[in-house]
Amino acid sequence: MINKNKSTVGGGVKKILYALQTIKRIGLLDSKKALTANNTCKACSLGMGGQQGGMTNELGEFPAVCNKSIQAQSTDIQAPIPDEIFDYTLRDFAELSPHELEHLGRLAKPLYKAKESDKFKTVEWSWAIEHAANRFKQTDADNSFFYSSGRSSNEAGFLLQLFARLYGTNHINNCSYYCHQATSVGLASTIGSGTATVELADLEIADLIFVIGANPASNHPRFIHKLKDCRDRGGQVVIINPAKEAGLVKFALPKSPKSLLKGGSDIASEYLQPKIGSDTVLFKGIAKALVELDALDNQFINQYTQGFAEFLSDIEQLEWVEIEQKTQLTHNQIESVAKIYKRSKNAVFSWGMGITHHRHGVENVEYISNLALLRGMIGRAGAGLLPLRGHSNVQGIGTIGVKPVLAKDVYQTMQDKLGVQLPDYDQTSGMDTLACLEAADKGNINAALIMGGNLYAATPNSEWAKQALEKIGFKLFLTTTLNAGHIQTIENSEALILPVKARDEED
Repeated sequence: MINKNKSTVGGGVKKILYALQTIKRIGLLDSKKALTANNTCKACSLGMGGQQGGMTNELGEFPAVCNKSIQAQSTDIQAPIPDEIFDYTLRDFAELSPHELEHLGRLAKPLYKAKESDKFKTVEWSWAIEHAANRFKQTDADNSFFYSSGRSSNEAGFLLQLFARLYGTNHINNCSYYCHQATSVGLASTIGSGTATVELADLEIADLIFVIGANPASNHPRFIHKLKDCRDRGGQVVIINPAKEAGLVKFALPKSPKSLLKGGSDIASEYLQPKIGSDTVLFKGIAKALVELDALDNQFINQYTQGFAEFLSDIEQLEWVEIEQKTQLTHNQIESVAKIYKRSKNAVFSWGMGITHHRHGVENVEYISNLALLRGMIGRAGAGLLPLRGHSNVQGIGTIGVKPVLAKDVYQTMQDKLGVQLPDYDQTSGMDTLACLEAADKGNINAALIMGGNLYAATPNSEWAKQALEKIGFKLFLTTTLNAGHIQTIENSEALILPVKARDEED
């Protein structure tokens, strides 16, 4: 339950001060260029910019700027890293924090690190391109992989996956294979589609929004506005998160004088803090309470679902004593949320990586989907399933083809339209992100191209990730700034780092 006396508030004046400090640091002219670019937010894809440009979002609201986007853009708008910096060794760079590495400056020249060297050196573009081409030419395509961050543009992503396949491999993947692959699998097995069933407009008419295993106050600023709007029109917001996030209890919207003056707006109407790892048991508890409250949409269940008898039998066998013991929540707390859901006409379930970065991530997503199915909250306006993506274009990058398996008709159409021959699709199965790293750890990957992101830091076991990536003889990085992945994984291997334009700088 919520401690209404809690004084900590998310958002507010500190967000405004951060924006002003960042603008001061990067300068007014560069700040204006960034803030008026025709581009979506680099953090969540909504918010500022878009096709209208500037600080106007897709709903025509102004100003629409979030600190996550300012933070992302500010690292792109930096002076070049001085050449003298590269007189230092890798060990020196390894002593810097991720923040310090990113703020050394913008990469302006290709960097090369030989296998036997402990330093980077700047090289000419002509040499870098020729060397990279030769190293990949010397590598069997089956012993390579290609990876892209979710911040890349659709155009860059499409060209990367086409390049990889023309080179001869389907081992191409993106960051979603860590963050939301469990979502894609879990939704596909329950509703037949791996993506969200709602649009942004559906949040305008929802009267209940579940936020599970996510902190939109920090990571999805645009979404926090929709939660506040839901509360303002009398709706409910149920937070399920083991951590008590201040911004999910109360949040002061930086662009709302009223919200700032009154010390923030209430976000959560109910806040459940289950024991870590007990998510599925909690969801079963909510389902059990719905059954006991006679809150099911039996007509929808009979017409559109399968396996309900087995589902019902499973939750009937689960006793409340076990639910309370495993979740560390009381029957009354869980039933209170079920009663809110029972009263709802339009409910949206949203979740983040607290659900998917989990040994039972797929099962968690499947059960969230089942909770929506129990009350017919799928397939109509204002209700449905909303996985909260962590990068601004993680969905687009996958849709544009940066994934190991494409629909066969898409694969054939690319060959027909472009007049090219891609790898034999029936014989060559592409590996996903984890499979590529596992192959690297076994010594089966000789070259890799990594476009943006930080695959090293994104892998949960950093020591194992370092070991696996280090075993790749040649790594080609495309990036705007340095990060730990460029430092920690190349001590005994060869690496070439090519500076690239940020998404909003592309022609």
